[in-house]
Amino acid sequence: MALEFQRYGRNKNTLVNKTYLESGEYRRKFDQISDNIAVNRSLYLKSKEALQHRSGTAYEDMFWIDEKTGTVILEMTDSHVERAILYTDRIQKIVKSNNNIITLHTHPSSMPPSISDFNSCFRNNYNRGIIACHNGKIFVYNSDENVNETLYYMYIASYLNEGADEFSAQMKTIERLKQNYQIDFWEAK
Repeated sequence: MALEFQRYGRNKNTLVNKTYLESGEYRRKFDQISDNIAVNRSLYLKSKEALQHRSGTAYEDMFWIDEKTGTVILEMTDSHVERAILYTDRIQKIVKSNNNIITLHTHPSSMPPSISDFNSCFRNNYNRGIIACHNGKIFVYNSDENVNETLYYMYIASYLNEGADEFSAQMKTIERLKQNYQIDFWEAK
């Protein structure tokens, strides 16, 4: 019975396999993200840092990384809102003054990019976004236009009503939206 108890605030569904984060298999996923070794290394290191920091929680960390140098421009590692990053005035100002940004953020529920992720990528003119999932999956995405949120949620509901689980419903929805919107995503394997 004592083994069932967790530290206060820990969620066993969002625990990260720290041994996997140190594996060559996990590190090699980042080799596919860009042709820039410094950028890929920065993404890998920040992914490990964020996942270890947020393991067992529903909170996210986010990093804004220069696409040319791999330098971390900005980071948000103290969010107290579950499954979201709220943009402060400081974040918005820095984002507007940089135009070579790749973002990296965690997804505690290990889901693919959300509608908010795609629309934030477009709205903030990010070159691409990276999602580091707590289960070890890595998703890469971009968006060249705003996606209709109502349509997104309608598709999700339709797939859920057909019996799909949440992950499959989101994957099918994104694939369907790719047919009519200028968005793209893929899983780094």
